[in-house]
Amino acid sequence: MPCELLKDFRMLDLSDEKGAVCGKIFADMGADVIKVEPPGGCSTRRIPPFLHDRPGADTSLYFLAYQAGKRSVTLNLENADGRRLLAELARTADFLVESHPVGYLESIGLGYQALAAVNPRLIYTSITPFGDRGPARGYRAADITIWAAGGNMYLMGEEGRPPLQVSAPQAGLHAGAEAAAASMIAHYPRQSSGRGQHIVVDMQACIVWTLMNAQAFPILHGGSMRRNGVFSGALRLKRKMVFRCADGHISMLLTGGTAAASVKALVQWMDEKGFAAPWMRQQNWSVWAPGVISPASDYEIEQVHDIEDRVERFFMTMTRREIYAEGLKRRILLSPVNTVADIAADEQLKARQFFVPVHHEIDGGMDLIFPGAFAKLSATPLAPPTPPPRLGEHNEAVYRGMLGLSAQDLTMLRATNAI
Repeated sequence: MPCELLKDFRMLDLSDEKGAVCGKIFADMGADVIKVEPPGGCSTRRIPPFLHDRPGADTSLYFLAYQAGKRSVTLNLENADGRRLLAELARTADFLVESHPVGYLESIGLGYQALAAVNPRLIYTSITPFGDRGPARGYRAADITIWAAGGNMYLMGEEGRPPLQVSAPQAGLHAGAEAAAASMIAHYPRQSSGRGQHIVVDMQACIVWTLMNAQAFPILHGGSMRRNGVFSGALRLKRKMVFRCADGHISMLLTGGTAAASVKALVQWMDEKGFAAPWMRQQNWSVWAPGVISPASDYEIEQVHDIEDRVERFFMTMTRREIYAEGLKRRILLSPVNTVADIAADEQLKARQFFVPVHHEIDGGMDLIFPGAFAKLSATPLAPPTPPPRLGEHNEAVYRGMLGLSAQDLTMLRATNAI
């Protein structure tokens, strides 16, 4: 059944991959999200990979995932009638999200001030590479540019080798999620004031936030964290965070302090199997934190190398599944490094009914497996996934049903390339 959270609200989604997930979040919460696409289709329809490796307007896996649950209309912003239609749609909307180049929509009379004059309640969210002010406001950017400018790429990769981009493009996912949160924050004062706001999301800033504690290093330690591959940086040494096992890898950090109970349980398990050294059985793990507060001593460096070597040899006797199962029983802070196939077969996700089948009328009709709700709400459950729209699938319903245009009007709009 539909979600009740935002069932009476409408969002116009004029974004590309920089904001697709914003509209998806609103659709999941029950809003009527209208995906406004140029007549040739949104660029997200052309992002690989494609279903069955066949490029097409309805086969991009990116589009299928992040445009699910929305309605699609075509509209040409370069056409005067198209711009008029968007203004009419804005009159009926509560939210708008866009990711056009800074200043473009203002230049064609569709900026925040123009649409707020039509609909003062409109919350208008702009997703930009570097914000709308400052020397970089007009810079263009791709996903890799944002990761680099945000500082995260500096930390990704092996020591002494070039920096790496973060796997699949996802700077836009961070920005889109922040856009959704900011839009809902702006909705709170609108409930009392009745007025919307203009929100500007800076993608570079979104990536800076992913640096977490790395931002504090220049202030606290006088230098920046560096690329360390599978290691965690510390003073005078590197701490391994990924260990080999019989069929893959296990991620964990061997340290004391707040993790003392975990490492103590691991040492006990290793001792039972003959892998623990005498010093490990006698160590006070609650105060063992080499290189965290002060530079590690030579002896502490030897300890770190010894325990990491023994842990890896211990893990090499077992599979990821065996290590994880026993680690859960003993309450050890570790996790298998999962593949995509592992995630698809994950028992916890299955128990939470995270993956759900969605029937899509593509290739004559087929069931696709989609990620389900991002949260479980007891009183107002999020909407189950619905198929992504075909290009312009809802032109009739929106332009005729919502705006009251006639069939002849639509024919004329198509003839003039307005829709």
